[in-house]
Amino acid sequence: MPEHVHLLLQDDNIIEFLRRIKGKMVPKAAALKPDQRLWQRSFYDHGIRKEETLEKIAAYIWENPVRAGLVGHATEYTWSGSLEWPNWRELIGRG
Repeated sequence: MPEHVHLLLQDDNIIEFLRRIKGKMVPKAAALKPDQRLWQRSFYDHGIRKEETLEKIAAYIWENPVRAGLVGHATEYTWSGSLEWPNWRELIGRG
């Protein structure tokens, strides 16, 4: 999505992970657009419920650009993908 990011991750310290990611990106973004803020102060996290599967949550994330009207099909969005599921395009519609 152009204005936000979805990450599906597992980490013992998500706050520290996000702090590091943001810390690496801020100087690069500031060099490109010095007057524009890159990150909001906080983030929204969602714990996985028992009835949810990782695959279902991933499919929801991959379908987000379609719901936003950016593409007609999730596989058309340039910035979608997965290191965990290299065959993620085949999983669309099965989540």
